[in-house]
Amino acid sequence: MPRHLVYTLALDPAGATEHRNMAKLLVSSLLRSGFSGDVVVFHNSPYPLFMVPRACVREIQIQATNAPDCDHSFQFYAQSFKHSLDKHINPANYDKIAFIDCDAVVIKPLDPLLSGDWDLAVLPEAWTHIQSGYFGCYLTQRERETLQMEGINSGTWAVRASRWCELMQTWRAIESEPAPFREGNCLFEQSAFNRVVLDWCRTSKVVKWPLHEVALPFCPGGLSFFGQYMNSTIVHVAGAGLPVKMQFLFSVYAAAYLHDRQLTLFNILEM
Repeated sequence: MPRHLVYTLALDPAGATEHRNMAKLLVSSLLRSGFSGDVVVFHNSPYPLFMVPRACVREIQIQATNAPDCDHSFQFYAQSFKHSLDKHINPANYDKIAFIDCDAVVIKPLDPLLSGDWDLAVLPEAWTHIQSGYFGCYLTQRERETLQMEGINSGTWAVRASRWCELMQTWRAIESEPAPFREGNCLFEQSAFNRVVLDWCRTSKVVKWPLHEVALPFCPGGLSFFGQYMNSTIVHVAGAGLPVKMQFLFSVYAAAYLHDRQLTLFNILEM
């Protein structure tokens, strides 16, 4: 049987717990969905996410040193940790390694999305353009003028494990360089990932996950109706504010894993 790993990242500024709590929902949803592989959670909480350890789940506490005080700046600072954690994982133990942003829950088995003969699997965002500052800060001038494709979301992807270190090193190297284009709202970590994807498309087997498999309810064209996103594999609430993220993710988690036709849990709570 193939062996897979999912990792996520949950960094909070001092005194906050939102990303820690979202990561706990994500990990719990992975386990409840029947995911057959291992899960690694990187967080900066002083306390473990689970007081009772879960089998196949490893928590790694990291220090967010030199973090900015501003919440908005902290968000961008935290995102760049995605490609800076390779020393903590041995890819030789796995066939595929996937990353899922902590503001997501898994509501169907993930293993089918990780099957297949490919090097990198990514998610295009419908109704976007790669030239946007959210995706295209590292494009060449010619690419900005000629490319006709969506931007790629860097919050859900998977890579052949034998090439994971290469992906991390290349992604990190690109983001460390000044971006040629800085217009409007810029996401340098995600733009660097789009640069990697474009370069890999020339030399490697890159596949795009079907849009119905990863719902983005708060993004244009991202499966915004209940019946749509509840039939997806991953629900990722990119684009929403933190209070809304928490409420929405809990509602999806509860609908997927705590609901039954008799409303048993509700009736226990409302005796």
